[in-house]
Amino acid sequence: MAIITISRQNGSLGDEIAAGLATRLGTEVISRQYALDNFFGEINPGTLARLNESAKFFQTPLPGSQRTYADILVERIRSMAATSADSNLVVLGMGGCMILAGYPGAVHVRVTASESMRVRTIAKHYRITDDEAREVITIGDRKHKRFVQNVFSKDVTAPENFDLTLNTDRLSVDECIDAICELSRKHDLRAKLARENMAYGTVNHQTRTPVFKNETEEEFARILDMFSIEWIYEPKTFPVEWDAEGNVTMAISPDFYLPKFDLYLELTTMDQKYVTKKNKKMRLVRELYPGTNIRIVYKKDFNELVNRLKLVGGMPGSGENS
Repeated sequence: MAIITISRQNGSLGDEIAAGLATRLGTEVISRQYALDNFFGEINPGTLARLNESAKFFQTPLPGSQRTYADILVERIRSMAATSADSNLVVLGMGGCMILAGYPGAVHVRVTASESMRVRTIAKHYRITDDEAREVITIGDRKHKRFVQNVFSKDVTAPENFDLTLNTDRLSVDECIDAICELSRKHDLRAKLARENMAYGTVNHQTRTPVFKNETEEEFARILDMFSIEWIYEPKTFPVEWDAEGNVTMAISPDFYLPKFDLYLELTTMDQKYVTKKNKKMRLVRELYPGTNIRIVYKKDFNELVNRLKLVGGMPGSGENS
């Protein structure tokens, strides 16, 4: 499930990226036109024209209601995000990054480009001169900034609003879509682990930079990379025993988490007969955190895997002269 907001400079190909992204994710773009067509019920032509022309008019209450058009806009988009567990959501413009700020799993993207490229794009699209295109860009950017300022009292161009900024001077539409999809996938995984931490009371270490404790862990990471298996190093700690005052007295931080298999792995360089304490921890994790898929990779299993890869030339230094 992906929740993505797209803010863009006029002429930066942000609209094309949003459309391609929606196609890739099997959904539709929630744009200003979509909102006008679906969020406010039947509205007369005069009201529709004022919503199109005036940012301030969004602060006007709907007939017979104390809620403004801006209130409805925010409520409907947040409701769509809250109910999108089995679907994807792409919000274009409208201050989407403000509406879904801090929303779990949401990725906020800003699409930019140089003025020269934007001028070329607008001039070609509307078949107008470069000077006319510059005026179109100036008016469009000013109106969009004013809309967000009037509705949310914030600056839409502020970099802290965004997780990812893409410059289409150097990136194609497809490259931008690829980057957004990959970021969204990893962000969704991190949000999933964070939810589990909240539910189970485990300790979140996802912001750590991987620093391996020994050569075995580093070698195992290389093996996973060789097979293009995604991994996260020590993403969390599972408390498994407490004293009478509630202080944690025993815990385990599995060495690797493999998202594709939803599997935690704990490596051990000791022989199987000497890992009684680790086995106890594993048993307690399974009892205290139901549904957690966790296992030990013993020294024998690890060595067999390394040797098997060396035989097929899969490990660095496995050539004839190594």
